[in-house]
Formats: sequence, C-alpha cells, structure tokens
Amino acid sequence: MELKDKLAHPSVPVIFFEMVPPAAKKPESLETALADVKKIRHLVDAINLPEIHDESRGGERTYKFVERVEPRKLGARIQREAQTEVVINRCVVYEPDQAAWFRESRQAYGIQHAILVGGESSAVRYPGPSVLETVEQLKSAGLEMSLGGITIPSRLHEADRIRRKHAAGISFFTTQVLFDSNDIVSLIQRLNGLEARIFLSFAPVSQERDLTFLRWLGADVPKDLDRFLIQGQSQEASKPGATPGEAAFARSLDLAQRILMDVFDNLPPDPPLIGLNVEHINKRNLSAAVRMVERLGNLYSNLVAARAAAQ
Repeated sequence: MELKDKLAHPSVPVIFFEMVPPAAKKPESLETALADVKKIRHLVDAINLPEIHDESRGGERTYKFVERVEPRKLGARIQREAQTEVVINRCVVYEPDQAAWFRESRQAYGIQHAILVGGESSAVRYPGPSVLETVEQLKSAGLEMSLGGITIPSRLHEADRIRRKHAAGISFFTTQVLFDSNDIVSLIQRLNGLEARIFLSFAPVSQERDLTFLRWLGADVPKDLDRFLIQGQSQEASKPGATPGEAAFARSLDLAQRILMDVFDNLPPDPPLIGLNVEHINKRNLSAAVRMVERLGNLYSNLVAARAAAQ
C-alpha cells in the first residue's frame, strides 16, 4: 500500500521518522544519512525531511546555523536507493512561485508528499505565499500532491486553522514535539469529525541542551521538565557504568508513551486519524531516536489495532 493510501486508511498505523538533512559541505555525511535510513526503513512508513532556514527566532541562539542538503535532493536518493517513501517540508514564504518549485520537485526528484510550512512570524512580510495561497497555486497549476501542514496544539483557534487548511486540500498535519497531553487531547477532541490524520511528534531528550534547542525551535516545553532531567541525571551519575543521558532518555520515552496513551484514551466519537512522528534532532541522539521509534511504534500500532477491533 502506498503512503497516500495509508494516510487515509483508518485501521492502518502510519509512522514517520523525521531526520534533519546532513550538512551540505560534508559529502560523506550524505552517505551516512542514507546508511542510517536503510537501518530503520523496516520500522517506518516514510522519512520526514525538514527544510532548515537561518531564521531570527526569539531567544538566544544555541546552535550555529549549518547549511543543509536540500530535502528533495536527499529524498530522491532515499526513494531510489533505500526504497523508502519520503515526505519533504517546504517553507513556502521565501519564493513567490511555489508552483514552479513543486513541479520541478515532482518531475526531477519524484517527490509526491510535502508538508507546507509558513513563516516564523506573522509580523514579517515575506516574498512568498502563505500556506493556503500555496495550495491555491498548486491547484491552479494542476499539480496533484499529498499535502501536509504543521499544527501547534497550544495555539489559540488551532482547530479552526486546521479545518480551514483541510478544506483547502491539506490532508495531514504534524504537531510540534509534545511534552504534555493537555493541549493535544483538547485539540483532537475539537477536531471530531475531521477526515484528516494528525501526527503526534516526539523526540528523545538525553541532555538539557536538547530542551534548550527545542525551546529555541518553538516547542512548548514545560518549565519543570528541566528539573525532572537534572534529577534523573544526578541519580544516573551515581550508578556504576551508567551511560550519560540514559536516565533522561528513559524519562522522555516514558512521557511520550503516557501522552500517546492519553490521546487514545480520550478520543472523541469520530476522531481524526492519528499518526506517529519521531524526530531525530541531532546526530548524538540518533540511537535514542531509533529506540524511541521502536518502542513508541509498537505501542502506537497496538493502540490503532485495538481501536479498529473495537469498532
């Protein structure tokens, strides 16, 4: 079954593994990324490739910007050499003619699935179209693609935004990285009756700087989560032969499992379909991200199967 069909099938679990493309100036890292995909392709339905821009986000910059391989170029190689479907993210606000870019992506790179990403700030006037305007551009150009969007569960009127985008032609949405179930449970309940798929996003955390980076990216990270990790690391350090960050990772995995179960335990009568997106946010956490997708993927698939059997 192709990814487009899986996305719309209520009894089929769909798992994305999100990995940041390698540095453009390190050709050897591209081969490493392809090798990593081949190791995990049996665990996932698609590789989700973000597009990284050097944006002026609020707060102190904690990481130096590194130019990355273009997602559609990496995606083409993944599809060809690893026989794994890809979903690319496209920040649509930087170039006016998005239809031309997507036409080239289809014809030259074989890209069929894309997540449309808007600008960082509504106060900035960007040269390119909004997400909804991009959908209209693609429709007018006759480009048929499977389109996704980004959702921020804590944002006011988020359910209304999702419904407008879905009505325009966006069929799936990935959340920010989740560290709390309250906002996402509330959002899913307000999306009762929506025929779209919402991917719950999680990322392994093994050090405090992971949380610092995620906050800088805009994720909603509870303030007390840092203390939770500090406590875990201090306990961990006292154990002979302990691996740095292992206790923090175990806690982040446990938290992700609880959020996932909270969502399924509180689904409305006619909920949107639920997907799973595990993010690999840095090279250091690759092993942890693979372990997370194994554990969460198993739990998530069981929850989907149980719900399908009960209906």
